[in-house]
Amino acid sequence: MRFLCLHGMGTNCQIMESQIATIRYELDNTHTYDFVEGTLPASLAPELHQFFPIDGSYFEYFDFYSGDTIHKALNNLGSFLELEGPYDGVIAFSQGATLVATYLMRQALKSPQKPLPFQCAVFFCGGMPFDPKALECGEIKQLSKEDGDKLLPGFPTAHIWGRNDNVWPGTSEVLHALCDPKVSTMFLHDEGHSIPGGRAKYAVFGAVKAIRRTLDRVSLVS
Repeated sequence: MRFLCLHGMGTNCQIMESQIATIRYELDNTHTYDFVEGTLPASLAPELHQFFPIDGSYFEYFDFYSGDTIHKALNNLGSFLELEGPYDGVIAFSQGATLVATYLMRQALKSPQKPLPFQCAVFFCGGMPFDPKALECGEIKQLSKEDGDKLLPGFPTAHIWGRNDNVWPGTSEVLHALCDPKVSTMFLHDEGHSIPGGRAKYAVFGAVKAIRRTLDRVSLVS
């Protein structure tokens, strides 16, 4: 399968590539991965200060308080998919997951009869998506559990996050609740706001199992 990968806020493609290296190693080596970088300069994510130089080049996809940057990020993603797609799946971490989920839900609302640009999504420490209808009205509002699980019917998703996530606590639960429970898989590990790596073998095992189950669901639907 061909995957598109989106990083978290205050990182970059190189960091994302290193973050999912162990996961990629454990998955089928026939998969390929492309990375798309944010366009807005950002400070290094605080939780990464001990691993990367503070004065490096880091990015984010949008400003949470700027509707213009959110719209631009969504449009940029759409343009990228038109130029570089198609992709079978998407892997997104943190803010990248917010962007992808918002994009998918917007597409599903605008064109419910049209296939989504991905066959599945893997969300690590996913952020809450924005309400597509509110964005069209010029409002910035994030969805909540009360918005229900009918926004992406039949779309397979994997939701992987740490119970010790103190950076974006509670957001992954919301994203998970917004997706179709019939085709969503959740794995909760003991790490924090991170993608499981080589030092957390149990977490890697659980994450890979959740991803494989999601890919199996794609095969059943195809």
